[in-house]
Amino acid sequence: MSAYPPETRAAARRLPLPSPFPLHAGGRLVDAHVAIETWGALSPARDNAILLFTGLSASAHAAAQPDDPAPGWWEKMIGPGRALDTDRFHVICVNSVGGCYGSTGPGDVDPATGAPYDGRFPDLRVEDVARAGQMAVEQLGIETLAAVVGPSLGGMTALAHAVLFPGKARGLVSISGALGASAYAIAMRALQREILGTALRENAGPERVAQAMKWARKIGVLSYIGGDLLESRFGRDQNEPFSGRASGTDFEIESWLEHQANKFVRSFHPWSYWYLSRAMDLFEFGAHAPGADAAVAHAVEHRARAAAKLVLERALVIGVREDLLFPVEQQRAVATLLRDTGIDTTFVELASPYGHDAFLVEEKAFTPPLAGFLARLLPATTGAAAHAAPAGASRRV
Repeated sequence: MSAYPPETRAAARRLPLPSPFPLHAGGRLVDAHVAIETWGALSPARDNAILLFTGLSASAHAAAQPDDPAPGWWEKMIGPGRALDTDRFHVICVNSVGGCYGSTGPGDVDPATGAPYDGRFPDLRVEDVARAGQMAVEQLGIETLAAVVGPSLGGMTALAHAVLFPGKARGLVSISGALGASAYAIAMRALQREILGTALRENAGPERVAQAMKWARKIGVLSYIGGDLLESRFGRDQNEPFSGRASGTDFEIESWLEHQANKFVRSFHPWSYWYLSRAMDLFEFGAHAPGADAAVAHAVEHRARAAAKLVLERALVIGVREDLLFPVEQQRAVATLLRDTGIDTTFVELASPYGHDAFLVEEKAFTPPLAGFLARLLPATTGAAAHAAPAGASRRV
């Protein structure tokens, strides 16, 4: 188990993965685990489970628990009467394999060497995160999920799960995800990895690695939040009255970025950041098409052939107009692909100055479409239907 961060959430359960656990890129993990947390009761038919995948840096602690009352990263979305209604659903959140909150990742000890994996961790892909989540579900004795849900990296992972395990979920929810990363998103994450990776690979001391991590995180934060929000919140305000000279006084935006970066350095393993970030860039839904050419897997025909493998009753795709990292055009492309495949698909376009981070804070906007979609899955019986359902219409709110 990783020693970084110092401890796993008290409410998390660590489930063993098959050993060896084969990875999508050809490597394997020995004696690996995946960390999960759950909320709500599993129905007698075991058909009301929701599998929740996280963003890049989140733990499985999505909401408060009796054993861990601290608010979770999706606190206002999970619970009785909320979007993921725990009076109706059994919610399972998994910490991504490759992370550092209980699931096996670069900070863990490699059984073959007795030392932490660090940069020797096997090549990681989004598909590995999806497969580890499915292994956890199977250990819980759940044959078919009501839905698989995910925001950001989790949205990509939900799509990967749907194509890897057709029929294992009746519904799919992708929030600010993508069939494949945009050039802008790849550039933003590549710059972060360049800054961080240089320090890591040069075996720099902890202070230099921490500084590199802070720089990388600041770039990441700026890609998550819209510029209009930063302008309205901070503008040119400074931490003390400006004296009219170059006094070195920080602008408030500088202090806020420093605060965000310091929190992240204390809570996330740098190699986990590197590997999960790279996995996001390498994901391509079209690569799952039979006989796909890796060089052009993003082509429309490859993505369509991959989508033909899906077995879903219905899908929900949510995007945010101000999202720079996962533009709303990418969400529209996901919805169009699913609908063209014959899946009953609802597309919701939201507006929020929080940009990509909107799913974390705009619960009043996200709750109605998500709660309404999930409620439509409740009458279904265990076992996914074929995806030849009537096509749904785009809906904007």
